[in-house]
Amino acid sequence: MPSTPPFVAVLLYPGCIFFEIALAAETLRSRHAIRYYTPDGAPHAASNGAEVAASGSCAELAREEPAALLIPGGDPRSILLPSNRAAAALTALDERGCLLAGICAGNLVLAASGRLRGRRGTHNYTPEHAAPEAVAATANYWEGLEFVRADLVRDGRLITAQPWAYRQYAAAVALALGVIAPQEAAELVSYPARRAYGQQA
Repeated sequence: MPSTPPFVAVLLYPGCIFFEIALAAETLRSRHAIRYYTPDGAPHAASNGAEVAASGSCAELAREEPAALLIPGGDPRSILLPSNRAAAALTALDERGCLLAGICAGNLVLAASGRLRGRRGTHNYTPEHAAPEAVAATANYWEGLEFVRADLVRDGRLITAQPWAYRQYAAAVALALGVIAPQEAAELVSYPARRAYGQQA
């Protein structure tokens, strides 16, 4: 049975960048509990220096029914190599209709788990943004993806975002879950442009 009230899961792993999902978590927290999961269920030493208590492991996440799963970027080798420790959980959640939302290298975790085949999405492992070695090393993961050169792409219950699009990412996830209205989503994205003085003293 789904958890009551519905919750949002965040997949954390050694080397991930917490900042990329921080605004999304803050925005969603008004309506959804936020639960953090790690590969082995151990506490997570976040990139900002905080220690985050985990609600469970990837194996336990596979049995849960979150409304959405947020996956930050960073260096995902710790969760993908030598074997993919996230694949079973992502497959199970996808099959149950969970909203899967990756940003930056979180999209690589989705791709390596087979969640982007036959879908539309974006990523930054391209010659435009990544070193040739990174492009070559990850090329096989993107097979079957219809790449869109965009800051963010939503394809049904799938959201992929570029690392600089963390405001768009937060707004898109919150809008998809009904936490905010379209106008509020637009205001969340445009907040810096609307408020900034445009100069430094």
